Amino acid sequence: MPSILGKEAKSIDPVAKWNLLSPSLKRYGAGSLSYATLQQGMEYFIHELGYIAFITATHPVFARKPKRIILTDPVCDPSDLSALITAFLQEYPAAVFGVVSEHCAGILRQIGFKVNCVGYEPELAVQTYNTQGNWKELDMIKRARNEAKREGLTIREVDIATVPIDQLHALSSKWLQGKKVNDREIWIYARRPVYQHEPDVRKFVAFDKAGTAVGYVFYDPMYRDGKVYGYSANIVRCDEAKYGRLATTVHMVAMETFKTEGIEVLNLLLCPFTNLDKGIYADDLMTKWFFQISQRFGGEIYNFKGLAFHKSKYRGYEKPVYYASNSALPSNDVYLAFLTADIAKSYFATMKLLGIGVIKELYKRKPKPAKAAVPTAQS
Repeated sequence: MPSILGKEAKSIDPVAKWNLLSPSLKRYGAGSLSYATLQQGMEYFIHELGYIAFITATHPVFARKPKRIILTDPVCDPSDLSALITAFLQEYPAAVFGVVSEHCAGILRQIGFKVNCVGYEPELAVQTYNTQGNWKELDMIKRARNEAKREGLTIREVDIATVPIDQLHALSSKWLQGKKVNDREIWIYARRPVYQHEPDVRKFVAFDKAGTAVGYVFYDPMYRDGKVYGYSANIVRCDEAKYGRLATTVHMVAMETFKTEGIEVLNLLLCPFTNLDKGIYADDLMTKWFFQISQRFGGEIYNFKGLAFHKSKYRGYEKPVYYASNSALPSNDVYLAFLTADIAKSYFATMKLLGIGVIKELYKRKPKPAKAAVPTAQS
């Protein structure tokens, strides 16, 4: 059973990869991150039942022997998950599953993995969702729509090759500079943009009055039995300094297009470390603690709180997703997942940023001394 590893994985041609993996993907790629398994740089375990996409992690302390960090559910028939995972573990015994469904999580527990809820994915029902918003529950959408109208923005689906590449690169660079991690592209759990045609990916771009691109969202397909039943908003880049609500408007315009096609869901992808108690599995207390600490104090690493607040405003269905490890210390593997996705640069740098976050949070909560009363003429 072939595996595609290391340099071979990095150099494989995207067309060749699509031809190799798409038969399984189009039948069984129902997850929000299934299409993201096609990212350049991923490694693969290919089996007659389907395939598993992963990254190999090594570390002088936490992974002296190579450890495989799997992106999402194996791409196969759900009834074959156990058999495919078992075959994979025979080749690669040390494994971590970064973001998996509840069904996959249950199977992993049966074969000895410790499983924890890692957060949730908001899913919007395309056929019934109020894409115009209202002032009661969907005020964010109402404000976003008004902003786009006020600024004279135009949003449309495009062949991305027709948009000037320099505008796309400039927009992406401006977007990146507004992020906590602004010196490199995070990948894996939110894939890097591809400015050319990709099979079944829908690409929407927002233009200002002058016709310059000021935002874009790429929607990855979610498949069921060879047909697209939903999309996930895997790549979102907007000029947030000037148009703070633009991404929301693009989502609504895209959903209105998808509705006419009978599409069922729009998945807004992982909201990490939030609403952990909504998940049914919490096997490792240290891992749950690390997730909670990261969400509460990890603002210097990533804007976890801001992301959670923003996604909650969509009022979608919050679908729990899970993290699983067969290590004796699953919490250590969380850091390896950070590292492989380029969220973290080093262990000590990550701990330093968490420490800064703790200090800032405690300083915010420290009560300020009361001002002394100013004497009056009558006192």
